[in-house]
Amino acid sequence: MKLSKSKIIGLIALLAVVGVVCGTLVWRQSQPAPAEPTEQVSITGYLGGEKVGLFDDAKFKALAAKQGIAIDYRKAGSPAMMDTDRKGMGYLFPSSRAAVEYGNAKGVKAHYHVW
Repeated sequence: MKLSKSKIIGLIALLAVVGVVCGTLVWRQSQPAPAEPTEQVSITGYLGGEKVGLFDDAKFKALAAKQGIAIDYRKAGSPAMMDTDRKGMGYLFPSSRAAVEYGNAKGVKAHYHVW
């Protein structure tokens, strides 16, 4: 049985795809499991109302707990969190860069991250 040039190319392509898939599966299973957190860390901070849904989400809480983090929050508007007592707060989660600049002008070290 004589194979045409296109059938040979197709067979080589199929074997290459099977090799890549098998290699990927073997590589993924050979990777070490992520280390479990050694201790639970609890943090509390201020966040705006638009983020409450995320922080109350069961999946979000489970993912944080899996990383060893228990997150608590106090709801506050962005300008208010810059003006209020931040003693014992581990984070500020303002809603905008303008709020961060307002805080910086008041001597508050806050960062704004665009995700």
